[in-house]
Amino acid sequence: MTEDNASYKKKLNIAGAIRLRNLRKIFFAINVLAVIPMLVIAVYNVPSADDFSMSFEVHEAFLGSGNVLYTIFYGIYMGIWYYMNWTGYFFSDMLTALAPSVFGERLYFLGSFAVLLILALGLWYFLRQLISNALRLGTDLTGCITSLVFFLLVQCMPHGLARVESFYWYSGAINYMFMFGMGLLWTGLLIRIASSEERPQLHFACACVLGFLLGGANYMTALSLAILSFCILLISAINMIMDKNTESESLLYKNPIVSAAKTLRALSKVVTPSVFMIIGFVLSVIAPGNKNRAAQSAMSPVKAVLMSIYYTMEHMLGTWLSWPVIVLIIIMVPLMWKAAGRIKKYYSFGHPVLFTVFAFLLAAANITPPLYATGNIEAGRIVGIFYMQSMLLLVLTIGYACGWVRCQVSFSGKITDEEKEKRKLASIIYDGYVGKNASRVIIIACALFVIGSGLSVKVDHHFYVTSSAICDVVNGKAYKYNKEFYDRLSVLKDDNVSKAKLIEFSVKPELLFFSDVTEDKKDWLNKAVAEYYHKKSVVLEKTDK
Repeated sequence: MTEDNASYKKKLNIAGAIRLRNLRKIFFAINVLAVIPMLVIAVYNVPSADDFSMSFEVHEAFLGSGNVLYTIFYGIYMGIWYYMNWTGYFFSDMLTALAPSVFGERLYFLGSFAVLLILALGLWYFLRQLISNALRLGTDLTGCITSLVFFLLVQCMPHGLARVESFYWYSGAINYMFMFGMGLLWTGLLIRIASSEERPQLHFACACVLGFLLGGANYMTALSLAILSFCILLISAINMIMDKNTESESLLYKNPIVSAAKTLRALSKVVTPSVFMIIGFVLSVIAPGNKNRAAQSAMSPVKAVLMSIYYTMEHMLGTWLSWPVIVLIIIMVPLMWKAAGRIKKYYSFGHPVLFTVFAFLLAAANITPPLYATGNIEAGRIVGIFYMQSMLLLVLTIGYACGWVRCQVSFSGKITDEEKEKRKLASIIYDGYVGKNASRVIIIACALFVIGSGLSVKVDHHFYVTSSAICDVVNGKAYKYNKEFYDRLSVLKDDNVSKAKLIEFSVKPELLFFSDVTEDKKDWLNKAVAEYYHKKSVVLEKTDK
């Protein structure tokens, strides 16, 4: 039998299967290379719009004291002030007030660095805890899926201000995309705590604190996490009512040995962080500052919910399913199919309709707050996290569907002991590989993606976020935009100038430009810039082009 196994192993090794470790390294390297231009162009970024108005008081505190620590504490105070006087976003507003440009305009790029770092860390930690820890899959398979998801979410983000406000305009990015990344990190912490034999105290403490803070994030992220927290509490309550000692199939596990009691024990570990999250969210909703805006709601709550569902169907299942997104999902499916084959003996995937409906409604809930408040979802920062949350939930739904289908697959007929041994050996050998047919699908899809990307970027240099960054760095627009801002700054910081006239930007880089002052000195942004730099007025001087 030893010789047969050796020959069988040799046959499998030359079957043309892709090694997962090699695939993980390639996908990871592509993401690293893709992010570098995004970081490079961030160095040329400059403040705009709410970066002046929201951080004015903190900037004044720094100018008056010169003390970084005092300035940070003043930023915390401003978070409380905004909570009492304007919005309930106590965590978001605190960070918005602490813009890096408060300490010097040349530090503004740190905002983009922080947002990209937290987004990458949050996504990695969430998927690692879900796929590798909770579902017991290897790091190579987890790494492959994570890299593909990260590329899909970041590089395929819709054109326009969604990219600017999600990654480069500090006030929008820190309030929305940064919080989305923190939300993923918090969800990963919950999975880590729930799947541990003993509750890790440090993770538990971090989850409680972070959960409370995220309750004071933007209402899109906060509401989504509050819904997730409520579901945890609800399922825990249901399991407590049920017989905890029953050996029947639970909501999560297939193996009858793993009873509903284990589900209860797992969820009970994250009840407290969920409660902290809901407390933070409730405090945010009832903030005194919200009274100043409550009368401005654009539509009724019922209409907002219905419109959320409509827009989710239109975007999640239509507009955003571009060819790169579809091809990336095709590449992911063989990997998710392999993952499902490994874990189907532990998990039943018995509720595909329920999971799909929940994922869809959770994506829809993401945009209910802005629709209720403003009647639209046109702002780029809103589009950015709506896209990311929708696409991430779509990927998770497809993965769940793969698990459900694999659980339905059964083999008829008797299997000999020799065949069982061969299948067991094949399973062990292929543990680090993608199957032969799956490898062909991945290779063909990757080839189509590379060719299609090359043609698309040639026609539209801004097709991907990275290609857009490379384009505006190479053609000099980013450098020129940055230089013209500092030419303006020399005027704004000139104590001999009380009424500043600023020359219009000659270039507007695709990823960096958000908004600008106008020819009307009474415009809110003009007044904000004038106040920030202690001028009587600021106006824009149009240039003849």
